[in-house]
Amino acid sequence: MSLDTEAYVYKLRFSIDKDSPPDYMKRWLDFKNKCEGGGGENRHIVEHIKESCSLQENKNLPYLNRSEGGMGGDNNRINKQIRFRKYKLYMSYSLWQYDNDIVMDQIYSTETEKWTYEEMGDLLSSFIKVSAYYVKSEGCIRGWIEMTPQDIYKY
Repeated sequence: MSLDTEAYVYKLRFSIDKDSPPDYMKRWLDFKNKCEGGGGENRHIVEHIKESCSLQENKNLPYLNRSEGGMGGDNNRINKQIRFRKYKLYMSYSLWQYDNDIVMDQIYSTETEKWTYEEMGDLLSSFIKVSAYYVKSEGCIRGWIEMTPQDIYKY
């Protein structure tokens, strides 16, 4: 089943348990900075995520050549895309310091290419495995799909 990106805003959000040991938290924040820092710093992480995916469709996704980095084709009109949140945007509002989550947002489908829930689930599982590898931890990283109605932004 395809995601309805016309009716909903989707995000993949990942967090580490708040009671994780300090050394895990430090490695998590370093990993977060690499993921959300943009500028191509996350290319090797994206490749690792794709390698860990079960679905061939996700394994074949190209690296998204945008400042945030991510996955999907570079043509906004025909290629589906998912981007890392660019935390530097949030730094200007001082919100980032209260948010230890890693977010992949700007999930776009097109008429030609559509994201499915199965693909999102595969990316969730893969990202959790890869982040556990970087953080050197097991069982303390969580991930979920956020789904918000588009019309909530009209008010």
